[in-house]
Amino acid sequence: MKRKTPFLMASSSCLALSLLTGCLYGIEPGDPIPGEPKVSKPLEVGDTLKKWTSPDDSYNAPLGIKDGGGSVNVYSSGGYDDNYAISCDLNGDGYIASNLIEEPYFKDEDAKNGDILSLFYYLPASSNIKSIQLEAIPWNSRASSVLGEKVDLSSEDEGEWKKASVTYDSLDMLGSLRLNYTLTDPSSVGSVLLDDIEIVLGEETVKTDYEFKGESLCETYKDHFKVGTCLSDTMVRNTEMRKITLDNFNSITAENEAKPERILDQSACQALASNGQAGEVAITTAPFERIYDWAEENHIGVRHHTFVWYSQTPSWFFTTDYTQNGPRAGSALMLERMENFIKVTLETINKRWPELVYAVDVANEAVENGGYRTQNNNWYSIIGDDYVYYAFKYASRYKADWQDLYYNDYAFDYQPGWCEWALNGFLKDAIDEKLIDGVGLQSHLDSNANMDNIINDAKLIKQKGLKCQLTEIDITINSTSQNDYDNQSRAYKSLIKKVLENNAKGDTEINSVVLWGITDDLSWKRSQYPLLFTENYAKKPCYNGFLSALSEADIQ
Repeated sequence: MKRKTPFLMASSSCLALSLLTGCLYGIEPGDPIPGEPKVSKPLEVGDTLKKWTSPDDSYNAPLGIKDGGGSVNVYSSGGYDDNYAISCDLNGDGYIASNLIEEPYFKDEDAKNGDILSLFYYLPASSNIKSIQLEAIPWNSRASSVLGEKVDLSSEDEGEWKKASVTYDSLDMLGSLRLNYTLTDPSSVGSVLLDDIEIVLGEETVKTDYEFKGESLCETYKDHFKVGTCLSDTMVRNTEMRKITLDNFNSITAENEAKPERILDQSACQALASNGQAGEVAITTAPFERIYDWAEENHIGVRHHTFVWYSQTPSWFFTTDYTQNGPRAGSALMLERMENFIKVTLETINKRWPELVYAVDVANEAVENGGYRTQNNNWYSIIGDDYVYYAFKYASRYKADWQDLYYNDYAFDYQPGWCEWALNGFLKDAIDEKLIDGVGLQSHLDSNANMDNIINDAKLIKQKGLKCQLTEIDITINSTSQNDYDNQSRAYKSLIKKVLENNAKGDTEINSVVLWGITDDLSWKRSQYPLLFTENYAKKPCYNGFLSALSEADIQ
């Protein structure tokens, strides 16, 4: 049905509420949508995702112009089926972007493969729009976007509302919607009205080879240790990732979202410093909220990773005024900041998600080449070689009764002697004063690794009265040949068997075994296929190797 708008659009007559200041930029995946969120409800087939039906909607319209630039305003003189729409004046070829996976638009679980996304557009006279094409953009930057049909336009298309659409039948993680456009005359302004972004829910068509046949890693090993994985904000939005996690894992670590560079709030810290509170620290939980919320909803414990680390901690955190090029902070100031960073984070987490976080990586990767990591380590260069001790001293003050504090490192994976050096060196005072509960062995291994190295580390840790966790396991191979797959399966089986057998003998106390990811394609070592599932979510032979270790272990 054709619908005519009662008034032609002119940029001077647009409702004067610009959504962004100056030259507009698209709202990209992960950016907040302007305005206060409204309560959303699960969508049904054919539901309209969002309509601009009142002036209040101007605060929530999720549109911004990218590349060519221009302006976006609420238009109150005629929409597709009411008086309101969004008007866009466009300067040069580009696209109009919309971040959709946020309330009040729709929830992750509402965005399924096979769905059709659409919006209505209206070209006024002399619109100068040559073509448009909708594009569905994934959250995962390594995945491909999905393009709708490109529509070539002419003056015959002016003066009536039409629909553009895209079906994202090969996109398992929808993040945003783009309307790509070209102008007939790039030197002149293009004009278009937009209205009613819609989603039609369909049957989920995500291509998956994952099958649940009753077997479960965490259920199999529930009497022996937790079995975990890391999740990113992208992964927790993925239907299949959530399904695999619920079936197999009872521990979650945020892959990067809880690291210092993600949660330290620079502008808020600068405000504190300018107010004479340079030792105070401000954080945001926004990067990991979705992960922790989902874990809490599904009763899955969380390892919080991490606080004091030479890497992925912004350099501005070590200046007196929290600016990139400010004066370097001294030891006393950085100890105060260390304490307050740990304090505010643990208090915030434990208030919002009580009893969720069962383990905390207080300090991370302080060892290099059998000694202290001194290069590019601001904590060491400012505070000295007792900075790890202070981290545990402060963390022990603010941890909850249900939480254990861990030192975490990969340096011991092949070198038990380095583990012994750390236990008798910079960790000694924290151990003697009972400030530390355990040590995490990251366990980034290859299929030919001697798994006894991990076990010997765990034995040394147990001898100090500490618990142990394998915190970031991946076992690499060189190809996807059957031979390499078989070697990888044997390696996983060997590691888990040794954990079971040495725990049973009382030589070790490994209480959690965490994989660093789910599918090979999203691993940080993706070119070496290190995890239990393929990119299509199929279980690899190493899944069965991990699973079958219990039946073959000598733990009687």
